[in-house]
Amino acid sequence: MKGSGLGIVLKSPTGNIVRQSIETTKLTNNEAEYEAMIAGLELDKSLGVEVKEAKCDSLLMVNQVNRTFEVREHRMQRYLDKLQITLHRFKEWTLQHVPQEQNSEAHALANLGSSVEDIEFNSGTVVQLMRSVIEEGHAEIISTSLTRYWRNKYIEYLKNGKLPSYPKDLRALRTKAPQLTLSEDGTLFRRMFDGPLAICLGPGDTD
Repeated sequence: MKGSGLGIVLKSPTGNIVRQSIETTKLTNNEAEYEAMIAGLELDKSLGVEVKEAKCDSLLMVNQVNRTFEVREHRMQRYLDKLQITLHRFKEWTLQHVPQEQNSEAHALANLGSSVEDIEFNSGTVVQLMRSVIEEGHAEIISTSLTRYWRNKYIEYLKNGKLPSYPKDLRALRTKAPQLTLSEDGTLFRRMFDGPLAICLGPGDTD
């Protein structure tokens, strides 16, 4: 049985956009709404966001967070508690309901997450989360786990000798790894011909 899919779209005031598709274990629709919102908020915090305007097409979740609707199921109360804690890590936040037609991009990413094959996880297209956010032992989501940057496989190889299992990634690593070096603090550099080392940046570093 395939799992569920989550879709996250983050937009900064300057127009930068981060999109993420996530495959999880099987969830109900309401559980998936909470999982996606919490995952997006944790990614925001890992990127240094302090003021958050969150939007969701689940009227039930929005009303539960704003305490207009009562939560009757114990499991959903745990989700609500987790979401409230996560929201209050921001200096300011709002949660707004939007119609489904205004949330089509996130739905497309969620559909991608629920329909991928195993090989696509190795390519970095979709991130796989094996545990619910309310399960014991769940690790908070950080930017490097949600967005699998191109440089991660090189860092893992240079640091731990780990080879990627996906053949395309393995061929690329064998070609490019000799040009790369890893500093003591884990920063990846490329050796430039007759010049200084060039730092390898991820999507969140370029600004």
